[in-house]
Amino acid sequence: MIALEMGNVRLAASPETKEEAIRMVAGVLADGGHIDPGYAESMLGREKVANTYLGEGIAIPHGMLKDRDMIRQTGIAVVQAPSGVEWNPGERVRLVVGIAAASDEHLQILANLTQVLADPDEVERLSTTSDPEVLVDRLTRTGDTQAPAGGGIDERLEGYASADVVVEGASGLHARPATFFVDVAKGFQAEVRVRHDGKVVNGKSLASLLSLGADAGSRLTLLASGPDEQEALRALQDAVASGLGEEEEAEEASQGCRNGGPPAPLPACPGSRPRRGSRSVRYGT
Repeated sequence: MIALEMGNVRLAASPETKEEAIRMVAGVLADGGHIDPGYAESMLGREKVANTYLGEGIAIPHGMLKDRDMIRQTGIAVVQAPSGVEWNPGERVRLVVGIAAASDEHLQILANLTQVLADPDEVERLSTTSDPEVLVDRLTRTGDTQAPAGGGIDERLEGYASADVVVEGASGLHARPATFFVDVAKGFQAEVRVRHDGKVVNGKSLASLLSLGADAGSRLTLLASGPDEQEALRALQDAVASGLGEEEEAEEASQGCRNGGPPAPLPACPGSRPRRGSRSVRYGT
């Protein structure tokens, strides 16, 4: 797992705007030799096409895939803003965790962040501490972040349709592809769950998906229950098989956007067919 160094933690900052906060955390990454200074613009560009707010006062700004060549080495930086800064209307951030991901080494830190989200007291502690070591220790803790694998199917999943997939790409289910997955899942009425190593999470929650810590090659079970469950499964299978938007983003970056604007997210494809080699079954029937 990648290390979060104390030199990459900035305490008691007071950015007045979201842009200022992102430029601050990008500056920390640049000073640490992780990125070219121009990567800050890529991080700001990402905000125009995706919401990097995790919840409970934590955001994870990161750059566009097309600018990955500006990453010198994978790195994480934290800007603490005790008074908070508005991220989106109604969302105030106190911990800005900037990510420059050239690989999947940062997935453990993302998984740890999702655990912090579930503990308001821990969020408060990290948002106000005057000791950078407290943040470093909590975000790089290597303890088990996953529930132990069970011996059978959770009875709460009875009646769910399911399909198995494998995470493609070199960086696993990190922030960009997880956001893409959530966007596709939210296009359906069906409840969506994702199972990995005995842990089942909400497939329409970015924080929940990141808590899985699924790296490249991980096997996932997609679960859906609702009036359009089969359509949801087919669309999600296709999304995973196609790289969860990363291949499309890279292709658009190389060709240039035809309309001069940012690439639009791919729509869900209710009428598409499952990929060869996938299977779809139903629990509890």
